[in-house]
Amino acid sequence: MAYDAASPSRSAAPVRADFPKQTDFKEVLAHLAGGVAIISCWDGETPRGLLVSSITGLSVEPPRFLFCVRKEAGCHDALVKASDCGVALLARDDEEEAWRYASSARSPERFSPERWSLAPSAPPAYYGGVARAHCVTDHVVDAGTHSILVVTAKESILTPAQPLVAWNRGFL
Repeated sequence: MAYDAASPSRSAAPVRADFPKQTDFKEVLAHLAGGVAIISCWDGETPRGLLVSSITGLSVEPPRFLFCVRKEAGCHDALVKASDCGVALLARDDEEEAWRYASSARSPERFSPERWSLAPSAPPAYYGGVARAHCVTDHVVDAGTHSILVVTAKESILTPAQPLVAWNRGFL
């Protein structure tokens, strides 16, 4: 039988399936490929940052990104309080930098002056990547275990390269 948009054969009430077990759903999310970015900010005089694979372009006018940060992340509170942040969309050649920000054990290796601009007048800015943006925080939305941040790019730089992609707890 062909589907007829004028007279759909769907029930009026949606059928709700049982939610998957948390471990099963974590596995589903691990298989969702996504671009990788380092989000950075200042926490007083200390640079802070973390790796996200939840970043997406939200709009062109105004130029906005949306990304999610786990509330238990070490720099969650600093990011939520910061008026601006840096967004570095990583390139395939930036895999080692991604691992520095993916692991809290490697946090002493972060923000090397050889790889980062640490001018106090702007958020920490990574020299590499596919693109970099200085953003201002517009909205923070509570989403249970995470916060959703909506940020607007004040300025951005594009350096065409192959992107780094997160997939199955690794990078492609």
